[in-house]
Amino acid sequence: MTIIPATEARQKWAQTLELAHREPVTITQHGRASVVLLDAAVAKCALEALEDAQDIADAKAADAEMASGGIPISLDDIAKELGITLG
Repeated sequence: MTIIPATEARQKWAQTLELAHREPVTITQHGRASVVLLDAAVAKCALEALEDAQDIADAKAADAEMASGGIPISLDDIAKELGITLG
């Protein structure tokens, strides 16, 4: 990962964008990481992976709750709470 000060990134914006298509670029302000610039496809995949990991963690937590005697909630009850009519 390349690290570039914000002033350099502004001065060389086209080159910074080109580089970000190949690898993540950390842009710093006052010597501290401020943002990471990366290719949109890479960002999309990374966000999807994070969402999948959170879904898995939530499912494991729900399984653990049920295993410890939690009370199941029916789909009808959830739909009613959300104001959704199931067909």
